Amino acid sequence: MSFYQKIADYYHHIFKININQIRFVKSKLTDQDSKIIDIGCGIGTLSLELSNYYKHVLGIDMDSGMIQKALQQKDPNSKSIQFEQLSMLKINKFIDSNSIGGVICFGNTLVHLNSLEEIAEFLKQSKDVLQFNGKLLLQIVNYDRILANTIQELPLIENDDIIFERNYFYRKSEHKIDFKTILTVKSTQEIIENSIELVPLLKNDLVQLLKDAGFKTCNYYGNFNQDLYSINSPALIVEAW
Repeated sequence: MSFYQKIADYYHHIFKININQIRFVKSKLTDQDSKIIDIGCGIGTLSLELSNYYKHVLGIDMDSGMIQKALQQKDPNSKSIQFEQLSMLKINKFIDSNSIGGVICFGNTLVHLNSLEEIAEFLKQSKDVLQFNGKLLLQIVNYDRILANTIQELPLIENDDIIFERNYFYRKSEHKIDFKTILTVKSTQEIIENSIELVPLLKNDLVQLLKDAGFKTCNYYGNFNQDLYSINSPALIVEAW
């Protein structure tokens, strides 16, 4: 069972809708008639919310369990939203060139790829499917801050239903992070432990990869309120076109 299949039943308790994300997307992707792709959509929380504002939303995730959960939440009569099990490295096989108004990749999804080369490939495919004025919106953890300060844990997520602990263990020789989580389900006291490898993507590397992929203009923010990025920002958020 994959990392995310183990926590799929509790995903809606862990990652709730973030209204600042919605406001950010709406401010950057102003054409409600254009098609939007939500990369790494999980159980579809963001995709479903965006379908209230855009006429065409496609949520993709390579985890079959997540897509099944997303499809269960979808109104079967809705024509504005679609979910597909698909690798983010194969979007140009599924989507026509120059046909997309916005590619969204939030939730630290990008660094789940295996290498800088795979990240570069995703960025190139994103540029290929975007329309001339289409935008790529990215959000990852600020790994410049993580590595500079030797941060080994992210803020605890706790509510009435769950406790979600997130720990980072950096392997400098390989430039990889072991992301280890402990999920405690309060109603049953079930404990689910998980681990997955991440690529700690640094800002300078991302700047170069975006340039190589053909993006001419990029804005960098430290949060969804659009404060400018700094090394102390919790996140690295990109608007590229």
